[in-house]
Amino acid sequence: MDYQVLKQQNEKWLSVAEEIDQADWKAANYLANKMKNNDFLAWEGVVTAVENEKIIGFCSFVEKDIVEDIPYSPYIAIVYVDPTYRGNHISQQLVQIAEEQLAKNGFDHAYIVTQHQGLYEKSGYQEIDHAVDKFGRKMRVLEKAI
Repeated sequence: MDYQVLKQQNEKWLSVAEEIDQADWKAANYLANKMKNNDFLAWEGVVTAVENEKIIGFCSFVEKDIVEDIPYSPYIAIVYVDPTYRGNHISQQLVQIAEEQLAKNGFDHAYIVTQHQGLYEKSGYQEIDHAVDKFGRKMRVLEKAI
């Protein structure tokens, strides 16, 4: 398994966006479009998990996520692992690499917006709030000191 950190200046950025767009999850399309539109700040990026030259997992580290009007930032967002590869701690590795990127950029906390129960708590996240996302869904807001 190879993990890669990409920023929009990377020559693979658009081809990675195209591959992410093929994932079987609506949020993947949201991330792919954000990438294609170069809608990232200089420090923001995407972490990918690659197996046999195929992206099998990804997440982003960004200033804002799919919730608005709450005072938290930055976020680890759109964490995805291909169903065939789930159960191998790939999402935890993706999140850890994203946390490292945030720390390198001077942040001391990371936030995750999710409906999952228990997944991110294994990595030290704690629920601190609730918010309604852009799609009208009630979400949990989690925080971790990094």
